[in-house]
Amino acid sequence: MNTKQLEIFRDTILRALKASADGGMSLVTLEITLRACGFRNFEDSEIEAELRYFLDKGFVAEVPKSHSFGNPLWRITAAGTDDLEKRGL
Repeated sequence: MNTKQLEIFRDTILRALKASADGGMSLVTLEITLRACGFRNFEDSEIEAELRYFLDKGFVAEVPKSHSFGNPLWRITAAGTDDLEKRGL
């Protein structure tokens, strides 16, 4: 992905997480959402890398679960929401 595509890819991840703020999203659900939004050439590892990037920035957090630890859920944080709102997204 070029720089502009990566920016849109990241924005789409954050916006998807914002839309599902109540329950969070799994990697599979994020993949389906990204494909529905027109992204075709990416791997799960790229989504995971962006989630780690957002985790480091404090924009996303893992949803605590009592089971199925191998299938984490992700949610947007207040910092992630604030970032989207500052940019009018």
